[in-house]
Amino acid sequence: KYNMNKFQEKSLFFYGTLRSREVREAVLDQQANNLILVDAYIKGYKLFKVKNTNYPLIISDPSSKNRIFGYLVYGINSEIRNKLDLFEGDNYSRFNTYAFKVNEKLKIKTEIYMPNKPLEYLDEWIFDDWYKFNKKKFFEEDFNKNGILSPKQFS
Repeated sequence: KYNMNKFQEKSLFFYGTLRSREVREAVLDQQANNLILVDAYIKGYKLFKVKNTNYPLIISDPSSKNRIFGYLVYGINSEIRNKLDLFEGDNYSRFNTYAFKVNEKLKIKTEIYMPNKPLEYLDEWIFDDWYKFNKKKFFEEDFNKNGILSPKQFS
């Protein structure tokens, strides 16, 4: 009998730098090709740029009517999950939330990476702007497969 659990597997929702193919490939190498990406969004959150970095943080804001677009990501085995956890670094952990596939009402249980301690943040983070203007700087200044660099502390 075919096992439908393949689709009950835990998904992740990518809202930040991992929406970029270049970042996914840098973190996961060939395994990036195994991911199944579904256009989706989450509600009740806001996205901001982490101070002194080129990546975002997401904070819960139940009053926010914003839809934060990204990908519901399937095909994540334990090896991929471990690589993603490592990449996200000490300041981020996985938290449960619900996402919606674009054009569907169905809530889908998923996980997102959120800060597990307060980080200073600035303006709203917008993926398209980051992709155009800050992706290169992200790779030069922040990227590390073994744990994204923490915000630089300026005294």
